[in-house]
Amino acid sequence: MSDAPGTPSSASARTPSGQAAAAGSARPGGRPAFVATTGGHLVQLTHLARLLEPARHEQGLWITHRTPQSESMMAGRDVRFVPFVHARRVHEVLLGTPRLLAMLRREGVDTVYSTGAAVSLAALPLAPLVRTRPVFVESLARADGPSMAGKVHQRLPWVQRYTQYPANAGPRWRHEFSLLDTFALAEPVPTTPRRVLVSVGTARPWGFERMLRRVLEVLPPGADVLWQTGVTSTAGLELPGTVVASMSDEEFRTEIDRADVVVSHAGVGTFVRCLEAGKAPVLVPRRAAHGEHVDDHQLQIAGVAAARGLAVVREADELAPDDLLAAAALRVVPA
Repeated sequence: MSDAPGTPSSASARTPSGQAAAAGSARPGGRPAFVATTGGHLVQLTHLARLLEPARHEQGLWITHRTPQSESMMAGRDVRFVPFVHARRVHEVLLGTPRLLAMLRREGVDTVYSTGAAVSLAALPLAPLVRTRPVFVESLARADGPSMAGKVHQRLPWVQRYTQYPANAGPRWRHEFSLLDTFALAEPVPTTPRRVLVSVGTARPWGFERMLRRVLEVLPPGADVLWQTGVTSTAGLELPGTVVASMSDEEFRTEIDRADVVVSHAGVGTFVRCLEAGKAPVLVPRRAAHGEHVDDHQLQIAGVAAARGLAVVREADELAPDDLLAAAALRVVPA
């Protein structure tokens, strides 16, 4: 695997294959940092850290935003919480850049990794100014091409870039691994879903009321349901069971373990957590046309999940009771 265009090939850090990675003037003898927004980006990076830095990931500095999920997930790690950087708000990126660069320099970071989203634009582009090598790993959610952050990073030859999809590899992007390669399907076991976990994620400021209304119509009679609603309004909805806005990562993983089936927006974080628990969820992609997300990237991860058989995928308005039965029967194992 060749070095990214325009970067010298000498460094103390290594790529997952063990090849010397491009580092420029990165300081020797430092430590890595892992920067990501909360949700699926952070979940992915906790997995990828072991691939990107097999010998040093436990020494890493973690930089993210403070939420119940991130506080739980970062327990026991060296973490710094920074103000949230909203998608496509350039002024927040510019305001966050000096803070993050000072943090990288003060903490002796020689390599900084990110899966996105906007916070990666505050950390990576100018990292060489503090003798830190920047590496960007595009999200699993971007099967059809780079995200907005990825499109910015690919214009910067000193940012090393990975894609998790072979079809997207080329002069600007290298492919070496995908988290989905670590999961496979086992023989299905027909199951009646008695306990259902419904999650629409916590991404601000987008709600997903369409999914909640449809799930209400297709729930198995008498099911025990836990609803994780995030910022989605539940006004006028009579949701049976327990309703919470958010949970810690530990609580969320416990509820996935307890559930017979998980019905979720097509967010990478929930999807990966389900696979870890040996379960294939029902994924319902948010749609930009309904104001449910900034774009239709959830269709991409949903399509990949369906193609691999690792999820049952349905549009919100097409969700049916048989979809919950089909997903409850699926079993996921380590590949």
